[in-house]
Amino acid sequence: MTLAIATPVIAVCDNHGITIRTLNWNRVDKDSPRRLLVTHTRLDTASRATVQRDPRRFAAWRQDDTALPNLSCMASLTGQVLKRVSTDSGWQVTRFDAASHAAWSIDSRGAVHTQAYDTLGRPQSGSEQLKGEAFRISWRHAYTDTGSADANAQKNNLRGLCVQRWDDSGLQTVESVALSGAIIRQTQQFLLSAQAQPDWPEDDAGRQALLEDKIYLSTISADARGNSLNQTDAMGNQQSWRYDISSHVKSQYATLSDGKKQTLLDGIVWSAASQILEENSGNGVTTTYRYEPETQRLSAMSALRADSIRLQDLDYGYDNTGNLISITDNTIATCYFQNQQTDGLREFTYDALYQLLEATGRENAGNTTAPYAILPAPIPTDSNQTVGYARSYRYDDSGNLLSLSHQGAASFTRAMAISDVSNRSRLQNDAGTLTPDDVDTVFDACGNLLNLQVSATASDPLIWSASNHLQTVNLLDRNGDIQQSDREIYQYSAGMRMRKQTRILTKANSNLWTVDEVRYLPGLELRRHWQETITGDTVTSQEATEELHVITTQAGRAGIRVLHWKTGKPDSIDNDQARWQISDNIYALELDAQGQTISREEYYPFGGTAVWAARSELETSYKVIRYSGKERDGTGLYYYGYRYYAPWLCRWTAADPGQEIDGLNLYRMVRNNPLTLTDESGLAPGGNSAQPSASEERFKSLVPTLINIVREQISDARQALEGNARVVPQNSGWAYLQNVWERWNPLNNNPSSSTNKP
Repeated sequence: MTLAIATPVIAVCDNHGITIRTLNWNRVDKDSPRRLLVTHTRLDTASRATVQRDPRRFAAWRQDDTALPNLSCMASLTGQVLKRVSTDSGWQVTRFDAASHAAWSIDSRGAVHTQAYDTLGRPQSGSEQLKGEAFRISWRHAYTDTGSADANAQKNNLRGLCVQRWDDSGLQTVESVALSGAIIRQTQQFLLSAQAQPDWPEDDAGRQALLEDKIYLSTISADARGNSLNQTDAMGNQQSWRYDISSHVKSQYATLSDGKKQTLLDGIVWSAASQILEENSGNGVTTTYRYEPETQRLSAMSALRADSIRLQDLDYGYDNTGNLISITDNTIATCYFQNQQTDGLREFTYDALYQLLEATGRENAGNTTAPYAILPAPIPTDSNQTVGYARSYRYDDSGNLLSLSHQGAASFTRAMAISDVSNRSRLQNDAGTLTPDDVDTVFDACGNLLNLQVSATASDPLIWSASNHLQTVNLLDRNGDIQQSDREIYQYSAGMRMRKQTRILTKANSNLWTVDEVRYLPGLELRRHWQETITGDTVTSQEATEELHVITTQAGRAGIRVLHWKTGKPDSIDNDQARWQISDNIYALELDAQGQTISREEYYPFGGTAVWAARSELETSYKVIRYSGKERDGTGLYYYGYRYYAPWLCRWTAADPGQEIDGLNLYRMVRNNPLTLTDESGLAPGGNSAQPSASEERFKSLVPTLINIVREQISDARQALEGNARVVPQNSGWAYLQNVWERWNPLNNNPSSSTNKP
């Protein structure tokens, strides 16, 4: 008997066809009985969801009808959500103006947001205030028909558009837009201070005083289909793309600011299903792909260097629902070490909800550091010294990780303490004495984690802005004085990170700081290293000892980074070194321009380095893209876009800013299926999904209603043609369809959210 036997999913619908309960059966052991898990939704008379409960909260409610639900909402007569209370992300109250624009909101941290609109209803400015702090204007917009009018607005397709935005990163200016709406010319000015939270005044002179003089210009050209043809970054480097008749990329090039040209992608062969069959990289590596004919799932992948050396040879195995159950790397020879045999086979098993239960593979024999270690072990002197490992995962009924058990080079069990009333959790201490009531002490009222939790006793404070963006991480706290603490600081624009600065005090009370900064621009990262002295309010900065411009792009399956040093180039690395990195949630292979291996990394499920090999310690110090192809910060956190991920916790550091777009558990990572699913931006998983998302489930529940509406409209049209048109009630037909769409659309759940969504 398999785990999935007799574990169906049953949707219970009301008379409008909207799901009000979902019955799910789960089994984690083939010899154990199945367990019923119920997700419950209560609707009001307008078929809007007012209360939602996951299986744990539903079971608690059955025992005590006063038990809190995961989510409760109160709507106005026009359907706008006035108040929402989430056990994960806290509560939020929103007021709307007469034009139905969100004008004022307050959340459970006491953070107040206001928005002002012009006479056309366009957002004009926004302010925020954390409890106990002063109000500040956090952003302003200017349009071409306001004070920032451009005489060439019509020529540049800017009429009526927002062309300037002042926010927490500085000033973004749009200078030209294509007919398709794509921005083809834009500039960025950063704030003078990486640690500032600006209060933007009304006058131009006052705003300019907060900005650097340096303006970074980025341009792009596109064809009639909207495909990018040429992109020139702020340092004058150009990327170029060429396409076939179906608008598939067929080649890609980079021309550096000094005129040096590099081929990034030499050709791609596409299938009729728009899947890549063969990819020829600019470093002479040819990658071929094979797919299952019935399902079109990737079944094999092989990477061959120009000298016929095979770099990767992967075979993939799936179960009937598309979950990845095995990966075999045929390039890995069988090794014997410490009386163990290891090879390139990795295997995975799942429960009936498709959550990962067991994983086996290999790891470096030197992986004997503490189970909470953020960074990987040092590069081993012999990459063949590997041993086998086995990991097992256990979850509660809401999908929260209960425990992770590891057997391998080191053996340990990582347990979690979970709140009884929410999906918040923290690392359990060695004595196992933390109770559910202790969990909320490491979260703020909006569900943001307050310390890194690299161990149950560690305290590396996390500081969050009023918009629930991670603002500062204290790497080394000095007596609670943030100005004397080693820290990493972030600035954002529209929810996306634009600047990162790491500040390390060279010696206590020395006032001498070592600073590393990254600025993120279209297709470019500007990385600088310098020292500065702070005496009172006076900052004296020295010349940068290293300035690195990193050209970033994606060419086929590979992420490419070209490293150009303006100053401070290491002696053993060539300038303008191009790196092809093939990264996913399983492997990361980094190659140079000759196809030689720079580094190779294999990951545990949910992240963490299992196998680590490289040709040079210095070269790998410039590798920042790791698990899932995302940037890993010095904190050990991975930056995904809208959120930060902590691999040692197997979950996010903050509640989902997309709210319940991926279900009622706002901290769960890719539905606990990290081999099959990926998350590109920190909102919801995608990929080869064996389990539908919450949005998909909601849409499926509406299909019967949609079919009935279409049939009704066809019947009305037929009767109208026959002269027998009937009177259609206002609340039926397409009017009702519009209401149904508003209920389903996951991007319309909370118009007052301070985080922009794609």
